[in-house]
Amino acid sequence: MSDTWASTVAPGHRYVAGVKLRPLTYGHALLMERLGLFEVLTRLDFHAFVGICSRDYFSASKWLGWFLSPIGQWWYARKRLPGRYNDVMQAALDYLEANRRTPETMSADNNHATGAKYGTPGLQIMRTIALERLNYSPDTINDAPFGQLYWDILSSNELNGGSKIIEGDLAKGLAALDAMNEEDRKASA
Repeated sequence: MSDTWASTVAPGHRYVAGVKLRPLTYGHALLMERLGLFEVLTRLDFHAFVGICSRDYFSASKWLGWFLSPIGQWWYARKRLPGRYNDVMQAALDYLEANRRTPETMSADNNHATGAKYGTPGLQIMRTIALERLNYSPDTINDAPFGQLYWDILSSNELNGGSKIIEGDLAKGLAALDAMNEEDRKASA
């Protein structure tokens, strides 16, 4: 299919500022959501990110108790970064981007939804779909690779008549159509 798919669903371990991180999992995303950690911008954010993503879900959950304690917060707020600030933060952002890379999608002809809003958080919607429709196990879903889970949901949606994934040959074809439309627009102007 594409490099985006392969690199997202099978990213492997990655070193960020000398620390070996596991591939981002659903559980990692859940714990980072708990902390409100959507971007890694501060020293404390970086240490939280590394503390979560270097462990499996169970171990990261236990570690989080220490991190959130007053002593943990004091200690990690003063702990030095393992490199230059910009380099360390960029490496963290690169890791997150690589593990959450998703394709563009296009609404199916029979799907006229216009951005439906739900009260349920996005991660819970993903969990429900994975458990209900994709036979993920409640016992192991928190250690499921995030990129794989996301692509499984998108693929299932596409196979059941939902939004189409724009990747590979389809993406190239649409880009070519856009280029031809642009040429036609310029020629008629």
